[in-house]
Amino acid sequence: MTYTTITLALVGFVLLFWLYNLMNNCFNRSFCILKNRKSGSVATKDASIISVNEIKSGKKPLLELLVLFQNFSGYHIHRKIRVWDSKPHLERFQPDNTIPIGINVARKPKDPIFLSQKMCRFSFALVMVCAIKLIIYVLGCYLLMGGVLQKVFTSPEKYEAVFKTSHTWQIGLMLIGVCGLLYLLLQKIGVLVNGKTMTQNWNLLYYGVRTTAAIIEHKSIGAFNKKNAVMQLTYVFKDHSGKQIRGEDKKIIDNEEVFSISEINHLEIMYLPNDSSTSRIVENLETNHFSRFLNIIFMIVAFIFSVVFVLSFYRTVFES
Repeated sequence: MTYTTITLALVGFVLLFWLYNLMNNCFNRSFCILKNRKSGSVATKDASIISVNEIKSGKKPLLELLVLFQNFSGYHIHRKIRVWDSKPHLERFQPDNTIPIGINVARKPKDPIFLSQKMCRFSFALVMVCAIKLIIYVLGCYLLMGGVLQKVFTSPEKYEAVFKTSHTWQIGLMLIGVCGLLYLLLQKIGVLVNGKTMTQNWNLLYYGVRTTAAIIEHKSIGAFNKKNAVMQLTYVFKDHSGKQIRGEDKKIIDNEEVFSISEINHLEIMYLPNDSSTSRIVENLETNHFSRFLNIIFMIVAFIFSVVFVLSFYRTVFES
């Protein structure tokens, strides 16, 4: 039952993968804020509003705020947060105003910033919607796999031959292979990061020391797209003890700026106070919105492949 085992294992992997993502996206933020505020993992800071962008208008508009505040080492960083303005007539969210924000340390390496409130509130309706979606998904998986296993175990030889001649297991292997190669490629050019790198970037942004570094070398390591190139910059800086440290990082720039990159002598970087050899360009740490967008696109592509694979599996089993 080689082909049967391979096919069922691939289907199980895909279904468990999306179950994990569904649970993580539904319940992680609301319950984590409530739990971690009680345990003392949430730090409150005052942030200055630099700019305000209205995402959605209405009686309670959705606003995107660019805020400036001090990290845990006392150095200023920029972050963006989205808030629903339930009282727009008070004009609380205006440039140059100060608002309280919370930093949920326990959410590392995810975005920990949220609008701080004296009472930790979360939407009961949202939790119910997430619970219903989870129940429907688990029930659907149970009915699908229950029916499949009943048929397979009733006629194992028949379905071994069916899976052997079908393209279902090949589609599953192609799904995992293409997604894996795409993920590794995007990591290679520096637009997607793994869990270890995300944790390192989080520590640099919220615990790092900001300083100016001198660029000593630069080289192009490939094209990001038709309009942008990926440059690798090597730089040196002095840490808090006066020791000279060498570091390097990637930077995506316009093709028109490639020839003028040699005119840039300095850049802002952040390094860890307890490990000066770990550093990155500040711009790469603060502007991660493209990486988030690309990650969403990646997940959409993976979802489409998953739907095609599961539908192919369903038709193979129930229409054979």
